[in-house]
Formats: sequence, C-alpha cells, structure tokens
Amino acid sequence: MNNNQVVTISDIREATYDANLDTEYREAMAHALMNLGYVSDSPLNLSFGTPEQRKEIKEVEERPLNSNQISEIIHLMMYEMRNDFQYGRFKPVALEFLDISEKMKNMNVKNKNQNVTKEKPKCNIHDAFGTMIEIMGLASKTLKANNMIDESREMLERATKTYSYDEAFDVINEYVETIDRSKEQEEEEEFE
Repeated sequence: MNNNQVVTISDIREATYDANLDTEYREAMAHALMNLGYVSDSPLNLSFGTPEQRKEIKEVEERPLNSNQISEIIHLMMYEMRNDFQYGRFKPVALEFLDISEKMKNMNVKNKNQNVTKEKPKCNIHDAFGTMIEIMGLASKTLKANNMIDESREMLERATKTYSYDEAFDVINEYVETIDRSKEQEEEEEFE
C-alpha cells in the first residue's frame, strides 16, 4: 500500500485475511465500526438483513476512509486484541495502516489552522454499560459532533495505548467532560 491509495473497510478486512488472523480480528473491526457509529448494527446482521441494511453495509465497506477514520478503527482493534496470542501477526498490519493514516494526516495538516482552542464538550456515558470500548466510542462521537475530528483521533490513539481502565478514562477526560446521567435526569434538571 502507498499513502496515496484509497483505504476502505474492505482493505482492512482483507489485510486480516492476508495475515491469516482468526475471525476475532474481523469481529474487533465490527465492534469498532459499531462503537464509532459508522454502522447501525453488526456488519453480519446488516449483510444478512433487509435490502436497506445490505445497502448500508455495502456503502460503508466501499467508502474511502480518511486518516482519522483509519486511525480510530485500527486503534480500537489494537486495544481490543492486545492480549490475543495472534497480536504479533496483527501488529505489522496495524502499523502499516497507521503509517498510511499518519501520511494522509500530514498532507492535510498544512491546510488547517492549529491554533484554535476549543472547549471540552459534554459526553453522557450513561448508556456505555461501563465498557471502555463503548466509552471511547461515545467520546469519539461527541468530539466529532462538535467538529473536533483531530481531537477524536488523538484521544483514541492515546486512550488505546493505556493498560488500565482508569488510565484510559483519564485520557478521555482530557478531551471531553464525562457525565453519567439518564435522559430522565437531564429532562428533570432542565425544568428545575
């Protein structure tokens, strides 16, 4: 692969096949896609679902990924699979995609003003059920919704390199203000 090549979800999946990795790596990619909000359901359910669902998964699979999307997907896969016995075979694949992502990012940086300071958005983690992958996904979605795409990438890169729940949570809190409230609590507070 070269840094000018278009990268898709299919490319990442094919690379896991080429490295002779178990299906858990494709499952980790599916978890990343769902947690980051790229798909509405598991890719397997979508591919066997209604025509609209099959269309959704086909569009996601073939859409070119930008540098942030590549980085986020790969980092979440790395985080989920870091203790797997085949991780040594996956790491060169992951590093190749991260290298492509970094080259794409560097080409785009010169077009952006890096001196803009943004306020930390609020991220409701109530529905994350306490799993770090889901919390990372919610924080990433919150940052993207607030036009903080680069911060989302940076947060995921740093959080997925930690080795404890608390360390990852501390990194996330540098980028978003985490709150844990149900929708009912939020509505009650609005009327007070």
